[in-house]
Amino acid sequence: MFSTSCSRHCVFKFRALTIFLLAFLFFAWGTGNTSLWDIDEPIYAQSLKDQIAEHNLIVPIYNARLLPDKPALNYWLMWTGVKMLGMNSWGLRIGSALVGALLIFYLILALKRLYGESVALITGLITATALHSTVIFRSATPDPLLILLTTIALLSYLRGYMYLEIRSRELHISYAAMALATLDKGPIGFLLPGLIVVLFLLLRQQLSFLWREGRLVTGIPLFLLIVLPWYLAVGIETHWVWDRLFIFQQNIGRFNKSMQGHRGPWVYYVISTFLGMLPWSIFLPQIFHDLWQNRRCFLQEQAITLFLLIWAGTWIAFFTLSATKLPNYVWEAYPPLFILIAVWFDKFRRESRLPRRRGLIFSSSVLFMIGLALSIFATWFLPISEPKLPSMVMIGFPYMLAAAVAVVLFWKQYWTSAWIVLGIGSIALSALLVFVYLPPVDYLKPSQTMGKKIAALQGNAPYRLASWDWFQPNFLFYAGRGDMPIQHLQSLTELPDVLGIHPLYLVCPQAQTPAVLASIPNAYNHKNIMTAYEIYSHEYITLIQIKRRTYGINQKNEKSTSKLLPSR
Repeated sequence: MFSTSCSRHCVFKFRALTIFLLAFLFFAWGTGNTSLWDIDEPIYAQSLKDQIAEHNLIVPIYNARLLPDKPALNYWLMWTGVKMLGMNSWGLRIGSALVGALLIFYLILALKRLYGESVALITGLITATALHSTVIFRSATPDPLLILLTTIALLSYLRGYMYLEIRSRELHISYAAMALATLDKGPIGFLLPGLIVVLFLLLRQQLSFLWREGRLVTGIPLFLLIVLPWYLAVGIETHWVWDRLFIFQQNIGRFNKSMQGHRGPWVYYVISTFLGMLPWSIFLPQIFHDLWQNRRCFLQEQAITLFLLIWAGTWIAFFTLSATKLPNYVWEAYPPLFILIAVWFDKFRRESRLPRRRGLIFSSSVLFMIGLALSIFATWFLPISEPKLPSMVMIGFPYMLAAAVAVVLFWKQYWTSAWIVLGIGSIALSALLVFVYLPPVDYLKPSQTMGKKIAALQGNAPYRLASWDWFQPNFLFYAGRGDMPIQHLQSLTELPDVLGIHPLYLVCPQAQTPAVLASIPNAYNHKNIMTAYEIYSHEYITLIQIKRRTYGINQKNEKSTSKLLPSR
């Protein structure tokens, strides 16, 4: 009996490790095929370049100024990837791919005791194949780390609450994960997980668990031991300027008012969550219907389900109240919803209950219509706003085909086969995006090409950068060298003051080129390096080289030399 149990445990670990490796390969494959996506990725990447050039990985800076957007942990993760693979898309993004695979691995291991092996493995698989997973775990941003760490913090706290024998270990893991999340993205790393735990205990009428069994006496010192060293160090080095800007501008300011144009209606996150969790979100209405039917059991009999619902609901509700809205902000609400979907699937797999066949067919039909809408939008409407994009008529076909096959399988009651087909369809869509559609789109981002041309012209010689009436952080990352800043001209009258002995590379819209050339003093000549279409601004962008004339100097030298020569 012991041998059988050990064998099953080894098989489970082997399956978990296999899914981890496949997930890492899935997220990492092709991550270096495209340049960084404006605006977040190149800002963090350039900040890392600045920090490396300054030999200071404590103070985040960008373009010769403090960058109070995010703390240091994600910079350290990107720095590790850069050390292995270089300062490029591969090196900057590989850490996020690893974090995504670790999230799936942790979910599988943590859920085995809470729900069993089947639910754990299914959760890992649907998490890996969700649409938004393809996006978020291929980006050089702090979001993947926050997702992993908040998931560890909340699931570990739940495991500690449920099982006395592992309580001390799991609760301390939870405190440590919240501390690291705070080092990655700030107070949200402990405030929201803490709020979720408090709401859960209040509804269970067990708030005293916090101070009686919650390990606050050791957990809070552990939290502070991890968090304080860096926050104190950056505060001391910047005379507390960074800390003040981070709290009041980037946290309170983002919540109170929309920043960088990221706003939306109150249903923004309901829609973005549904779309981000495709194809699996099509089953959420049926799952919530079943949960509503059993709502009387939640408070006392279904503590785990209650915790998951509070987790997802609190996270989405909090950011719904925030003025600044981005789809990435609520990815932390996906794991509990993925778990609920996996539990629902497993009930059918074990045939403990028969699903409503009509409901499953309706859900698959919704997915088919979403795929059809994607293809129609990409074929008819997207070219109107962006005619330079390649044809994307096939974009919805994986969902359409998977949904059509799933309808047939659901009708014949082949439940597991239908879910496998939906997963394959999701993987096919991700592959289509990564390998077929995104590389051509990359040609519509000229910053990387501009950077290569500047490097070819300048070699190791010094130069400077400036922009007029257009700028994307990608340009600074690819065109700059180390901690080189860029001068953003507020008026073309400033151009003569920016020019000097070193060549200046100025980027501007093509329509502004005549005005720029008219502002160049006679002592300087200019050269149009390249002009290319840019997808973000929907206009042509020109890169101009401006450098001091050498003809007058050479002519003067020739005259001086002729005076010294003997006459014939």
